[in-house]
Amino acid sequence: MAVTNALQDLFNSFYELLSSIFNAFYHVLQTFFNAIIGFFTGIVNLVSDVFAGAIDVVGGLGKFFLSNFVIIGVIAAAGYAYVRYTSQGRQVATGKKTA
Repeated sequence: MAVTNALQDLFNSFYELLSSIFNAFYHVLQTFFNAIIGFFTGIVNLVSDVFAGAIDVVGGLGKFFLSNFVIIGVIAAAGYAYVRYTSQGRQVATGKKTA
């Protein structure tokens, strides 16, 4: 009985040895492929974040330029109204008091 237990333990040890070797090989390959996939996923995330940031910047600049355009348009309209009003012979009332 001792010989059969010894042989059984020997075969179990070989099985565990081969199992651990294949398991280690599998984990090395899995880690390698996860690193490659993570690298390419990181590149895609980087590109998408750069484009999202660029869109945010362009959107902010667009709002800035649009607001400046509106302000300049209001000032130009007021200047045009002043020129048209004074060219008709009317004086701009500066200190006129109404009754």
